[in-house]
Amino acid sequence: MSATNHVPRLLKLAGPMILSTSAITLMQIVDAIVLSRYSSAAVAAIGPAGLAVILFQGFLFGTAGYAGTFVAHNHGRGDAAGVRKSAWLGIHTSLASGVLALAMAWPIGLLFRLAGHTPDVAADEISYFTICMAGSLFPVLNSALAGWLSGIGRPAIVTAVTFFSFIINALLAWGLVLGTWGFPRLGITGAALATVSAQAVAALLYVAIFVVGRGLSDRRARRLDRVELSRFLKLAMPMGLRISGELLAWTLFLVVLGRLGTMELAASSIAFRINGMAFFPALGLGQAAGILVGHARGAGEDDEVTAIASQSLLVCEVWMLVMAVLFATCSAPLISVFAGHGPESARIVETGSIIMKFVAFYCLFDAANVMTGCVLSSAGDTNWVARTFVYSSAGFLLLLWLIDSFMPSLIAEWTLGTCFVLFTAVIWSLRFRSGAWRTIRVLHDSH
Repeated sequence: MSATNHVPRLLKLAGPMILSTSAITLMQIVDAIVLSRYSSAAVAAIGPAGLAVILFQGFLFGTAGYAGTFVAHNHGRGDAAGVRKSAWLGIHTSLASGVLALAMAWPIGLLFRLAGHTPDVAADEISYFTICMAGSLFPVLNSALAGWLSGIGRPAIVTAVTFFSFIINALLAWGLVLGTWGFPRLGITGAALATVSAQAVAALLYVAIFVVGRGLSDRRARRLDRVELSRFLKLAMPMGLRISGELLAWTLFLVVLGRLGTMELAASSIAFRINGMAFFPALGLGQAAGILVGHARGAGEDDEVTAIASQSLLVCEVWMLVMAVLFATCSAPLISVFAGHGPESARIVETGSIIMKFVAFYCLFDAANVMTGCVLSSAGDTNWVARTFVYSSAGFLLLLWLIDSFMPSLIAEWTLGTCFVLFTAVIWSLRFRSGAWRTIRVLHDSH
């Protein structure tokens, strides 16, 4: 194993990546806090609707964002032309994704009527999902261009854009949800409009940065190469499918929990929002490790990948341990931040405090789940990761259906969810240790 200390480079990349990966969830946390001042139905609705948005956008920005892996490999190889061409692969994919999402937004949103939730919750879910889904072009394009910047070692720019868009979202959400500062009082519809508007601002900034960086000047790079795009999609789409598959499993998990009652759904929705405090920084660490893996593999230094993975996992595990202690010891105060001040708030806090104990426990395993998954994907092992996750998710959903049918309870369903996290962590770790990723090449020698 290499004796090189990769932690300083990891942490230098990780800060901006954490902000980038946390952007959507940070915006939804702001929405949830503001909505808690509006109605409990809106708080309950934003959980499944928000997860459903990320579910569909997850496939799109997971696919487009994989351009960052190509950029990192080319950057490690020292191929400037390849870097520009890889960035445009992400842009072309983003444009197609935006059109597809716009066409699918309304018909998919109507499926919330079949979830079995109360009519007011279902109406709020449809409104939030349809608006956010229709604006999918912006976060998908953001993912592609943020991947370009991170892949070439310029993540600080990503930090600045993300921070600015977060402020825009917070201000607009407060105005449009509650009707302050002369804005109309739109409730959860206002929350969705605020999120999409902030994402659009970020997209405009990224495009401007790309233009200033002469991203449009290379005609060969921006020309659509169908053969190269096909190669890219063969690796990128499994990455998108893996992300959306994982989010589908957890969205259905939340939908099934909603069948137990509005309080259980609201408490679980809040728990997922709070879990983002631990998960998305861990994902940022994982993506930073993935960039280092891309640089190493592009430079032909596969032996460094094992050291990068082990050191990154240690850092991620320390972070998750700190968050697990916080979740276990401060669950009630954390839940109360989002529970509002209505007559049902006390029950939401009580139920949420129980759920947060499960979240604290599975955080200890989620570090390996997140980190090893990111390393394998950056190494090019996306097809195996996606295929395996489909099988494990199918098993998880089958067991969830059986529990919901024969012994529905909050404890049983959250126990199953915790076991699912542990299982995926184990299989990712075993795959990495097998070394099968060494046989996969992201770039052709003639690239």
